Amino acid sequence: MNPELIYVNKKKQFIAHITIATVVALILKIVLDFVYVFYIDRFFSYSFGAGLFNFTGIKAGRMLESYAVTFLLSICLAVTVNRRWQPSEIVLVLYFIVVVLPLTSLYGLSSGASSAFFYAVAGSFVVLLTTIGLLPKIKVPRPGRALMAIGLLLFIGMSAYVYGMLLYSGGIGRLSFNLLSVYDVRAEYVQNRGPFIGYFVPWQANVVNIALLCYALHKKNRFLLVLCVAAQLLLFGMTGHKSFLLSPFLAVGVYITWKKKKALLYIIGGSVTLIVVTYVLFLISGNHLAPSIMIRRLFFVPAGNHFIYYDFFSKPENPFVMLSNSFLSPFFSYPYKMPVTRVISWAYWGRDFGPNVGYLGDAFAHFGFVGMFVFSAILGVFLRIVDSVGSQLPANLVAAVIATPAMSLTNSALFTSLLTHGMILAVILLWLLKKVLMRDMRNNEMQKLCMLVPLEGLGLRKFDK
Repeated sequence: MNPELIYVNKKKQFIAHITIATVVALILKIVLDFVYVFYIDRFFSYSFGAGLFNFTGIKAGRMLESYAVTFLLSICLAVTVNRRWQPSEIVLVLYFIVVVLPLTSLYGLSSGASSAFFYAVAGSFVVLLTTIGLLPKIKVPRPGRALMAIGLLLFIGMSAYVYGMLLYSGGIGRLSFNLLSVYDVRAEYVQNRGPFIGYFVPWQANVVNIALLCYALHKKNRFLLVLCVAAQLLLFGMTGHKSFLLSPFLAVGVYITWKKKKALLYIIGGSVTLIVVTYVLFLISGNHLAPSIMIRRLFFVPAGNHFIYYDFFSKPENPFVMLSNSFLSPFFSYPYKMPVTRVISWAYWGRDFGPNVGYLGDAFAHFGFVGMFVFSAILGVFLRIVDSVGSQLPANLVAAVIATPAMSLTNSALFTSLLTHGMILAVILLWLLKKVLMRDMRNNEMQKLCMLVPLEGLGLRKFDK
């Protein structure tokens, strides 16, 4: 076939993928705008965003701005994903859908959302895309047998400790799979959890169980698949964390869709379907459970908290934290009498709870606009390490393993997501898993070769169907 014709066809296909993905992203924004006006503002205006984002009518200028930014960012994301096709880009897609797009809806439909912060978020997302696109992969050495053995023992030991401690602390007694009782279960779990369990349980649920689940899907091992699902359900039932119940669905969905070049289209389109279906279920049943979780909590709470954190820390009387509550504490004194989440909750809701924020809102709380750009660059460097470690592995497997801990970026600080929520641990596990998968691939090739040689020795040839 003519090479020039092949190039032209590929270019047309590339442009078509970008165009379709951009159109679907705009459709998702339209759907988000609709459910914000007719569901979020109607039923949750008293609590959502502390009343800062009440809908008071459409202002043409802000609406046009929000759609223009959505259009440009959608093109940038589609070009990045379709040109490079690396597993770490699932992190970009998830943050764009869960935080950036709902944030454009809040900006376009309410006067309480800051223009400066809105454009800083857009610029930070471009910095993230640019960092990933410019940095080269690095060569990562494979782990030796000793490291493999140590890693295996550590992961087995952690799993035994997690499930053993949960059972010892009354896990069976509080075991419940009822979504309406998760807060009661969680409160009892927090009161009775053992040493380090607050770190180990998220690592177990978001990294170890999910990695084994993805490995089971890759090997088509039904027994291991059922075992992983059961282990995850047990964690949900004993801790009350809804994310533990939903994370396997995210991992399986990413594993299936990231095999295809139209993965971006499928994920954005799936988000549209999720929102529409849950809203229709509400219209039919009048029950708020599904739309409250899948529309309010998943999409709009993270975006609203970003604007709230900006609103608080942009005031001169509220100094930036400057990582004084973290590893820069020897150099800066912490300026508040309680954790930031509690400061925000008392300032905006007048009660004590923990409204967490994603990595860009947290970056602003620490260092202002400069922090947003710097933290985005740091995240971009980390994602290139993910691609380097995951090279030669199936891209969909790597994307599925990293997706679950990466979702914490929508509700947690960057360094908290890397450490506490297990993004670094996921990379370490992928590094160890890489040797296992590469060995399996070599064994499969040897088996095929051994089957082929005897046939050729008899003067026969093996033909593929």
